[in-house]
Amino acid sequence: MMSWKLLAFIVIMALVLVFIGFNLDNRCDISIVFITFHTVPVVITILGAYLLGLVSALVLSMGRHRKGTAVAQNRSAKPVSHGRSGDAAGPMPDQSSKAP
Repeated sequence: MMSWKLLAFIVIMALVLVFIGFNLDNRCDISIVFITFHTVPVVITILGAYLLGLVSALVLSMGRHRKGTAVAQNRSAKPVSHGRSGDAAGPMPDQSSKAP
């Protein structure tokens, strides 16, 4: 039995191929400040923008992950108090050791 994720991937890839097929003749000019690329297929422009978005998301998620682990390490370094807050006497004595 095929997984629904695999089936969804196949459908999406089929739609991408149909989109590319219909847009192979459409061309545009891309200007990057001092350089202009003439007659670039629109599909290449769209795929390039998609890849740039993926790379930027990857870089941003990696920076976020490192910051999150540093915070988690700092939190684990704090001592843990077993007493009640505001209780100057310290932790409660063990109730099971009392004689009846």
